[in-house]
Amino acid sequence: MKGKNFIIIFISLLIFSACNTNPSIQYSIEIQPVKLKIKSSLRGLFVVDKNIAWASGSAGVYLVTTDAGETWKIDSIPGASTLDLRSIFAFDEQKAIVVSAGTPARTYLTNDGGFSWEMTFSSDDPAIFFDAIKFWNDKEGMVMGDPVQGKLFLLKTTDGGVSWNRVAPEGIPPALVSEGGFAASGTCLATEGEGNAWIGVGGDSARVYRTIDQGNNWSVHQTPILCGSQMRGIFSLALKNDMDGIAVGGEWNINRPLQSRAFTNDGGLSWTLGEGVDSYCSGSCYVKDDIYLACGQSGIDISNDGGRNWNNISDLHLYGIKFDETGEVGFGSGPDGRIVKLKLVKN
Repeated sequence: MKGKNFIIIFISLLIFSACNTNPSIQYSIEIQPVKLKIKSSLRGLFVVDKNIAWASGSAGVYLVTTDAGETWKIDSIPGASTLDLRSIFAFDEQKAIVVSAGTPARTYLTNDGGFSWEMTFSSDDPAIFFDAIKFWNDKEGMVMGDPVQGKLFLLKTTDGGVSWNRVAPEGIPPALVSEGGFAASGTCLATEGEGNAWIGVGGDSARVYRTIDQGNNWSVHQTPILCGSQMRGIFSLALKNDMDGIAVGGEWNINRPLQSRAFTNDGGLSWTLGEGVDSYCSGSCYVKDDIYLACGQSGIDISNDGGRNWNNISDLHLYGIKFDETGEVGFGSGPDGRIVKLKLVKN
């Protein structure tokens, strides 16, 4: 199946420099909806480059574009019609890996653009609940799951996702009584460089787990994001580099929760609340310079200064949001088969 773009919405935004000595810069956010004949909830999203993007969602559905969103291949993975594929990682137009949330817990790998899929991990253990997948390079990657027997359930691959093995629990700090990840957009796990990774969780606290050795050993650090009940905490992380990044979340199904976002400048060791806008956020991404985006039920928010200050720029409901590495082209995914193409435009 194919979908065609049909309308462009321009949203003007005045973004102020983080330094008062610089003049303000006028930007526009270009939001280009894509008309697709599906109703699946699309939470998994990955942008390879300005031309290639993948998405995944409920009923075992996956999507891929190779022409910057002009057309999309839409299909479902055989045998996965009851699964919600809430996280996806793609390497190019041919290779991608999807992860299901819930029971059974599964990962699927394609090497031919989705024409065939191989199940590379499966478990019927109801305690295993996958939240996200990320890679450091072509071979080494991780799947993150909620705690099992008091420790985060982490899988690691060293062969590009062909096989998976559980990370030894001994190097993972104990989880709190009520603590886990959120499979809201597949972005509660973030990787950087050749060994850095961060995991955001919620529940009794809103903590960030941090590793610098590909998940063999972890430390854990408190954030000021809203916590204290099952649906509160960190839903998404986005990192600019090994030092600077953001965490967003709040409370699911509450449009304007307090303490919904924070930023770090020391690699996740400490976190400070952002200001300007508080809204529940299910997804986030780094764009370029010091620009981050966050999205959720209340729309799209932007920070131009590394997460310190935020403004709302759209009321469009998205689950996930992601830009390519140049910061030129992005996509968003959401409910009822929603896909939009995004562009940050300097006027």
